[in-house]
Amino acid sequence: MAFILDDTSLSHRLLTTRAFFHADNNVLPLKLGNEKRLPPLRFGGDRAYFVAYRFKELSVTYRRWTLRYGHGKADFYEGNGDAAQLYLDAMANAINPTGTYDVVASLNRTRLHRWSLDYAAPFRLNGRRGYFIVTLHWLRLHRLQRGTLTGRMNFGQFRGDLRLLTTRGLPDEETQSNGIAMDVAVVIPIGQGWQLGIWSENLFSRLWQRTLQDITAQVATNVVEPDADGFLHAVPLLQGRVDRRSLTAVAKRRWALALSAPQGRNDWLLLAQRDADGTQASLGYAWAMGKGRRVWLMRSLTRERWQLGVSLPRWQLFLSMDKFNSASAKRTSLCLQGSAPL
Repeated sequence: MAFILDDTSLSHRLLTTRAFFHADNNVLPLKLGNEKRLPPLRFGGDRAYFVAYRFKELSVTYRRWTLRYGHGKADFYEGNGDAAQLYLDAMANAINPTGTYDVVASLNRTRLHRWSLDYAAPFRLNGRRGYFIVTLHWLRLHRLQRGTLTGRMNFGQFRGDLRLLTTRGLPDEETQSNGIAMDVAVVIPIGQGWQLGIWSENLFSRLWQRTLQDITAQVATNVVEPDADGFLHAVPLLQGRVDRRSLTAVAKRRWALALSAPQGRNDWLLLAQRDADGTQASLGYAWAMGKGRRVWLMRSLTRERWQLGVSLPRWQLFLSMDKFNSASAKRTSLCLQGSAPL
């Protein structure tokens, strides 16, 4: 939201650093995520997911150009309701010996370095200024994992099929690969101080992974415990094969749309975005606290989520949570950004 509320300094010379953390799931409170044993819990949905991002970035801005370097990781797990319940029961040491779990699960994990170049082009519409931003990314991937696991557990025994594409176990010189992506954003003045912002991430992308281990196997185990790949620990192979292959893929697209409507020195805010949990809309209000200082608060209209932002002349802080009680929160985002003139 700071992007649409603040007039970014297209003509300034700035050095900016940014750190971003995001974790979101619908299975259990984040506070319990690192526990070795969980209390008995029930999952009542049909689709389970967990997504986590960590990213650090340094950028230099000169007039309309911004050069950025960042590194981080992204993890995404998805499964059906039985997969989530089996995970919870296994972590609580409470698997039902006579129950049946029909499991469908997938993972996508990435570690990367990213170099980016932004160009901001201002324009005028009805006498007011807007701007259009194009961002080109060059990605250096040094870890990639994609996999699916399907199977059934009953009478204390899990049997299923595993398909895993992974760089684990391969030399570094074989796993470092490249990718490109393009983002676009536009802020449009629509009259009477109203502004519309539209963002599209990964509008175009290609990822070229040089070498992967392609593991296909039938598995059986009576020990259900997540391993480093997020699936099962110490799974014996009944039969299968390990090949090597390359991979060409695309990055997942994300989009957001924001609208600000002035009320005196303050603004009403409306945000719609698409993320791992689907499409959601939020409504909020931004207070002007002086020159270059704003505080804004938003509440999701479709889910229990709050967003708080603080914008200062050289600092920006963004915090998002679904609950203010940390013991029960399942979603947390934190972004801190600082800038200094050159």
